[in-house]
Amino acid sequence: MANRRNSETHARGNSARSKSMGPVRSCLVDNNNMEKTFVEKSSLEAYGYFFDRGKLVSLENGRPFQFNAYPHDEDNQKRYHAIGRLVDNYIYGLLENECHLRRIPIPVDARTGEPTSFFFASDNFLDAENLMIIIHGTGVVRAGQWSRKLIINENIQVGSQLAYIMKAQELGFAVIVTNTNLNIDESSRSIHQRPRFIRGSESPEDHGCYIWENFVRQSSARHICIVAHSYGGAVMLEMASRYTSDFDKRVLAVALTDSPMKAYIKRAHPNVLRILRKRTINWVGSKSKANTNLGDREYGQIRSAGHTSHEWTSFTSFLAVFQFIKSEFSQIQRYKNTT
Repeated sequence: MANRRNSETHARGNSARSKSMGPVRSCLVDNNNMEKTFVEKSSLEAYGYFFDRGKLVSLENGRPFQFNAYPHDEDNQKRYHAIGRLVDNYIYGLLENECHLRRIPIPVDARTGEPTSFFFASDNFLDAENLMIIIHGTGVVRAGQWSRKLIINENIQVGSQLAYIMKAQELGFAVIVTNTNLNIDESSRSIHQRPRFIRGSESPEDHGCYIWENFVRQSSARHICIVAHSYGGAVMLEMASRYTSDFDKRVLAVALTDSPMKAYIKRAHPNVLRILRKRTINWVGSKSKANTNLGDREYGQIRSAGHTSHEWTSFTSFLAVFQFIKSEFSQIQRYKNTT
């Protein structure tokens, strides 16, 4: 779904860009021949890549991304991370331009010079009756991503959250896309100094709870769905633990993808587990067919994601996740119609 939207938006621009990139290609070839160590660049094109119909490919020959560009692994790793940061910004642009979300800075009362973070949300997220909160896992991923590795090596459809966002919007949900891994000031003036933590986003859990405290609690949403991958389950659990009553009243469904909840629930309050158990499914890595019931746990049901690789589980469980959400929503609608 996201690929079709991306191709419509970027195909024309990429075609025009390709025609005008002749000198840049020549420069890239010369630079690659001359450079023996990594030098950071300011754009994907400067590295010789661009997104074509959602896939990162070479400007020179259209081939997929190649990790090895320098003699030393350290330089290749630096290059990979630098390209990854540019991919972050590219995905941010898609959230704004393709999904029509807006970037919301936090903390809400930031002082001059204070480091800030942000998340993305629909224009109507404070007024909508139905709200979906999307939470990625830990590591280098940022808002809009399930897996940076899959975005770079496969495509945007597989590794990003765009399909989830667009489907949620299609079903009438406003959307919040969290950015739980942006915890410190990453500006150039601070990267060589002691880390400056962002108030309210010092950790992924703090970030999620800051959004709940300052935005979700103030919203009109009566029906909330949470979709969380991997460590996003821990963030969801902290939300449920800190805002138990509000969570119980308004959260309709919790869809997890390969979240190791057994490790996270060890200190969870029994009442929180009771609340989760009646509305949570965790699609885990498995060889079984997607959506196969694999049993019950203290916090809810587990089902197969239809893939054994952790980073693929959000993509392969997409249809099952929305089948679950639509089913839970239908039950609410039927209850409303009989009362």
